[in-house]
Amino acid sequence: MRQEEMTEAQKLIAMAESPVTINPDYLDEDLMIIDKVRALSLPNGIRPNMNIIAICTQGKMNAVLNDEPLEVHAHQVFICPLNNALADVMVTPDFEYSALCITNRALQLYLRHFVYDWNEAVYIQKIRCFDLENRYIEFYKGVYELIKMCLTQKENGMSEWYRDEIIKGLVSASLVGFCGLIQQQMTKTVQEPKRHVLLFNQFLNLLQKTENKHQTVEYYASELCISSKYLTLICKKNSGKTANEWITEYTLADISYSLRNTSLTIKEVSNKLGFPNPSFFGKFVKDHFGYTPLEYKRKHQSNS
Repeated sequence: MRQEEMTEAQKLIAMAESPVTINPDYLDEDLMIIDKVRALSLPNGIRPNMNIIAICTQGKMNAVLNDEPLEVHAHQVFICPLNNALADVMVTPDFEYSALCITNRALQLYLRHFVYDWNEAVYIQKIRCFDLENRYIEFYKGVYELIKMCLTQKENGMSEWYRDEIIKGLVSASLVGFCGLIQQQMTKTVQEPKRHVLLFNQFLNLLQKTENKHQTVEYYASELCISSKYLTLICKKNSGKTANEWITEYTLADISYSLRNTSLTIKEVSNKLGFPNPSFFGKFVKDHFGYTPLEYKRKHQSNS
């Protein structure tokens, strides 16, 4: 993300600023945390550019998500994946929710191998709303209280970098726990999947397990014994994203993790992920992150 451009979180705020007043408790280029949002009706709808996980704390919302009716009430979790169309939103006067908004890049980075559970629930079984027991509501309230404590530490002299890393650690732990919850929902609603669903699931599993992820669509299609055209078709059908977009997302997540959290050199990361040479790797990173690999590595490791 180039510094002069709006972050995805800022774009989402701008997208909703007319019908909803959003004052994030925490905001960075990939993550936004909001507590106790009071939303107005949204008849024209939006197509969020981030994944939204929201807990309804009171009131009720009726909406249409990708042409399917949706009702959310107190003590329920609502999941709106990136680029899904949320329209005809009507809420009761007391409707209130807390939300976590996160980019796909950060979701992959925080969840690592648990992202497979997220993808299966959200893109294959298409779980969008479910009840949340009081014990889990209390758990997430507790996590949020810890995050609020971290936010106040800035005023007490704590380094912003350390504060942000603690917050990200708490968010990561919460997301892993959330994957456990949606996995329980999957066991309740399990059905015999169709062939295109099975193939899509196999593709995501293959992406997760492949170390040199920067491969062509043709490579992954051949591993699944199908054509590249059919692989792209089933990806669009099940997730709204092309096979190439999925490959890019997983590749970027591994790049970010390797540059942030390992001692691998730029060349070693490039080779590990399947790039033909460090020069091509550098251009890929610059195009997607707005920094050269070395700049990105220094930016995220300078205070570690």
